Amino acid sequence: MKTIRLILLFCIISLITKAQYPFDSLPSIHYKKYAHWKRYDKSKKEGKKQCTKTLPNFFINKDTLTIQLTSFELKDSSIIRIYRNNKQIQKLYEPYSIGDNTFRLIDTLYVADINNDGLLDLKILSWYAGCGLASENERVIYLFQNKDNTFTKLSYIDMMASDRIEKDFDNDGNFEIITKSIDSYANHSYWVFNIYNYQDGKLVCVNQKYNYPIMIQYLNKDNYKITNKISRQKMKEFEKKTPENIDIRK
Repeated sequence: MKTIRLILLFCIISLITKAQYPFDSLPSIHYKKYAHWKRYDKSKKEGKKQCTKTLPNFFINKDTLTIQLTSFELKDSSIIRIYRNNKQIQKLYEPYSIGDNTFRLIDTLYVADINNDGLLDLKILSWYAGCGLASENERVIYLFQNKDNTFTKLSYIDMMASDRIEKDFDNDGNFEIITKSIDSYANHSYWVFNIYNYQDGKLVCVNQKYNYPIMIQYLNKDNYKITNKISRQKMKEFEKKTPENIDIRK
């Protein structure tokens, strides 16, 4: 019985290992994840909802960071306020409602040095309710820390960003950001993966460096293989220089 269990376990592990996208074997960033935001429902009196998260010892000198997200009831927009030791240092506009007024999936705050500059950065994921493939849309919000300890906000829409974390394609410590979208070609639908680097306040497409984008056919079952129905040269025509609905603020 023990031998049979071990064989079954080995088979399961083998299947899980094989079920990978081509980039899944690359080095992954290691985030520290935070949850349990403090929430304030002010929709009846002020038409807005807020949630706040405080991170002690965030800055190099151990100062405290507090992030406050405000979503407006009647506007498809939000405000991100950043505090250092309880003093507001930034107010950043976000042209989407973070967590759609119900703050769904707002318990996702990730912290790591994404671009290898020695400063901690943040990533916030906000899910958008929808039907079919639209249910996979998420608003991805990065807050990259600058040398003066302010932040550059970079946000866009992606499909199931929660499924993937940043990968280091060339082992330089600056983790590449992978986006996922869907496109059609010759009566078939394909997942399209583009890759970017954060450099000097911008998201730079680095597809050419790594022979991307890649396309994987959308099927009614799990599929992780690059399609052989489209040449790699043809795939380059589906490149996205920037992710969908990108917004950058400082």
